[in-house]
Amino acid sequence: MKPKRLTIISLVLLATILAGTGAIIALSADTVKANVKWDPKSWMWDGTPPSPWNAELMLTGGHGIEEVDATTILLDGLYSPSAPISPAPHGPKVMVPFSGWDVKAAIAPKLPEHMGIFIPGRYKIELEISGYLLPAYGGEAFRGIGTVTVTVAESGG
Repeated sequence: MKPKRLTIISLVLLATILAGTGAIIALSADTVKANVKWDPKSWMWDGTPPSPWNAELMLTGGHGIEEVDATTILLDGLYSPSAPISPAPHGPKVMVPFSGWDVKAAIAPKLPEHMGIFIPGRYKIELEISGYLLPAYGGEAFRGIGTVTVTVAESGG
């Protein structure tokens, strides 16, 4: 076989293995589901992002907020909270504050664009909050997705 074909076959096999591993992790029974609501729920792309930009997090399946290991919380697997988490004013929820600039950075690659300019419109953008429970509560992973509505004005942002 030619080296070029071997390279292509190797890359396809590697991509298949990585995709399979990602699917197994995502569909793992050990992942606790979480409900996420963003405050604010909508935002104009051209504006300065709110700081903090809060994610209201509630675990499902009988898990309480006291079980969350705050040091493991991430936005889209990249960004840590900008301040300590705190109980929400209502219900068994916790407020997770993120830097508005981090949230904006997480939103940007999800907006449709053409030649580097964002296409004007109103978009529902999904942002994932993930982390782990404290070891005393099993150390299981948790994950939840919340939606932010982003409006890109005609200027393109």
